[in-house]
Amino acid sequence: MEEITLTLDRNLIHQAERFAVKQSRFNISDALAVQFDSDPYEQAKRRAFAQMDAGYHLGGKTASREALYDR
Repeated sequence: MEEITLTLDRNLIHQAERFAVKQSRFNISDALAVQFDSDPYEQAKRRAFAQMDAGYHLGGKTASREALYDR
C-alpha cells in the first residue's frame, strides 16, 4: 500500500469518517477501498469480514449454569 497526503476541508473529512463508520470500516482508507475496488469477490469478502467483526445477535437468552445442568 502506498501513502499519499491530502489537504481536505474539515467537513469533507468528517463526512468521510461517518461514511467509514456506516460501512463498518475502521478507517477511511478501508471504506474507500471497498467503494473503488472493481473485483466483486474482494468486495464480498471485505463485507463478510466486516460483518463477522461486528458480530451477530441471535436473539437468544442467556441461561444460567444451574439451568443448563439441572437434571
